[in-house]
Amino acid sequence: MNNDFEQKHTISSYHLKQHELVNFLYDRFTVGMMFTMVVALVATILVTFELSLQGLEYRGYIWFAGLSVIQYFRYRLKKRYDQVKTVDYLSHGYWKKRFIVGIYIVALWQGLGAVIAMPMISDNLQFIFHAFLLGLGAGAIAYLATSMVIFGSYLILMILPVTVYLFWLNSPDSFVLGCMHIFMVGAYYFGVRRMNIMINDSLHFRFDNEMLVNDLQRLLNAVAESNKELDELSTTDELTGASNFRAFRVGLEAHRLKHISSKLPLTVIMVNIDYYHEYNSFYGQDMGNKSLTAVANLLVAEIVQKDELVARMNGAEFAIVLPGVSCEGARILMEKNMQLLQHQAIPHERSKINALLTLSVGICCIPVTQNISSRDLITRADDALRLAKKNGRNRIEIINT
Repeated sequence: MNNDFEQKHTISSYHLKQHELVNFLYDRFTVGMMFTMVVALVATILVTFELSLQGLEYRGYIWFAGLSVIQYFRYRLKKRYDQVKTVDYLSHGYWKKRFIVGIYIVALWQGLGAVIAMPMISDNLQFIFHAFLLGLGAGAIAYLATSMVIFGSYLILMILPVTVYLFWLNSPDSFVLGCMHIFMVGAYYFGVRRMNIMINDSLHFRFDNEMLVNDLQRLLNAVAESNKELDELSTTDELTGASNFRAFRVGLEAHRLKHISSKLPLTVIMVNIDYYHEYNSFYGQDMGNKSLTAVANLLVAEIVQKDELVARMNGAEFAIVLPGVSCEGARILMEKNMQLLQHQAIPHERSKINALLTLSVGICCIPVTQNISSRDLITRADDALRLAKKNGRNRIEIINT
């Protein structure tokens, strides 16, 4: 069912481009409405003045009030659209139809209002009305040019009633004016076709660019995420989840360089599981891997600072870097780890020192100078580990010189 829903709501390129065109219409709605209302207000004032001489000024008020109501409901529609226009799967057809209905009603209201008013006003004012209607048609180019159907229908519905009225009068002047209206409608329509193509091409070009930028950004994000995952894989031991030798070497060198200019100690610890080869041979590879993971989790769990590092070196050997930790602090930490491992009570029947799994630990804790390299730190920690093994294992040895 979820698949059906996803297929039903798959967003096509055509849909998104139509969404962009509908946005163009609604985004310019407020300015277009204000332009129409200003022209209508001026026309109403002029008509009302002449109608007041006949005691019919209320007709002008009624017409303007009706136009205001129509525009109010269109404005409410526009506000509703603003609330949903960011939705990806916007029904552009639904909102376009309602925009068209509003435009048609306004056009008819203007055209019929002009026809009703013309018999009651002077010839001079009638010429002004013709100019207003043609001016509204010209002004609509800037707001409706994305759709020739909408623009053409607006012109016809607004101009047609007046044109029919002029031809119905059957006078030379009205016939000329009627022909002028037809000519201007045709001129507007064919003249705006080029603009329509340019605007639509511009919107589609902008849409294509935005889609290209979005696709590129998604690609860059995917590459960054892949690089992050690859970096984690390249610095993580696959078996235990601890850092690997590469991460240890890079991290140790970075800390060494930082500590050259400071007086804080840099502690490097080497940890080895006692008699791991014998454990692995007796219990099998799977149990050996589990014991390695258990020790790694134990060591990592005790790391409290983000710059501290636990890495698996090779086989059953781990390395720990503790920046700013003294020899005594490192010893206390490793004693705690060794006790926690004893509490886990992992059996080791082939151990020569204990019936449970144990650790041997070598600690190097020395001030870092220009003459001390990362290799020197590792060597000293290895020497301490060998000393712990030589002295009976399951113990800690420290080198601090």
